[in-house]
Amino acid sequence: MKQILQLTLSIVLLFPVVTFAAFNDIGVGARPLGLGGAFVALADDSNAANYNAAGLGYIDAIQIGGTHAQRFNGLITYNAISGIIPFGKIGSIGASFGDLAEDSDIYHEQIVRISYGNALFKQLAIGGNLKLFHTSFDETNEFVIENPYFAQTSSSATSFDLGVIVKPFKSLSLGASVENLLPADMRISDATVDDTSITPVPMNIRVGLAYRLETIAEMSTQGAAVSNLLKGSLGTFEVASRNDAIYIRTGIEVWLNKSVAIRGGYGLKNGSDSATTLSFGGSAKLPISRISLQLDYGVQLLSGDFQNNITQRFSVNLLF
Repeated sequence: MKQILQLTLSIVLLFPVVTFAAFNDIGVGARPLGLGGAFVALADDSNAANYNAAGLGYIDAIQIGGTHAQRFNGLITYNAISGIIPFGKIGSIGASFGDLAEDSDIYHEQIVRISYGNALFKQLAIGGNLKLFHTSFDETNEFVIENPYFAQTSSSATSFDLGVIVKPFKSLSLGASVENLLPADMRISDATVDDTSITPVPMNIRVGLAYRLETIAEMSTQGAAVSNLLKGSLGTFEVASRNDAIYIRTGIEVWLNKSVAIRGGYGLKNGSDSATTLSFGGSAKLPISRISLQLDYGVQLLSGDFQNNITQRFSVNLLF
């Protein structure tokens, strides 16, 4: 089974021009994964810029985060690090780096983001990312050397994202982002698709909402325990479009106390290869002096052709 999966994976990875496999929207962070990927309207931690740079405008403390992810039972790994520094009324600046690789180490996919977000006023924030894409193939690998498909073994391009978050009510956030607005040509071959000379990284559009249950908690008459549970709970919902496919994602987060959280999420993809996902996750906060350390874990189960695949993410977030 592993050999079959490796062969399939090699076809996907080694021909990104034909399959548009390069820079798929796999997401970053164990917390967003636990929410089913519905994070565009929340975007309130070190993962914010990966989903909606406008979220940086509401971050008021320095945050540093790191993620290690495994896909296809460890055949694909993804490592990322990000940081956000707020500067008060002039907004927040962030930077992140991500590296995707497969286990033979032939192929690498990297993204560098420089991000900015600012809350223009309490109810509205905007933000954007400047992105550098880079792919590389091992030029010493025999398959790469002998394959006439490769006109070059690496490619780079730039693009940018724009995002907005609106908070019309105390507990409700509405978010939207458009990613890869500038066509990023990542071809490593002279081959073309549909007689066009450019095969850009696909545009990705997200629209969603997040609702915190603290307002309901204030009206609750069920006692302190239920009220505290509601105060630490939220729900998210998101619709995304990429490559003519529609993604519907939803999730819920519950903080059982100030230190422990649990999450669950569901996703549905409608397109040529429809699939559903179930996600679960949790967090533990550990206060260390003046630093808050949060450890996150998320796992995602897929249906369809990849029903045996399990995606796992481990993340750490430092709040200063």
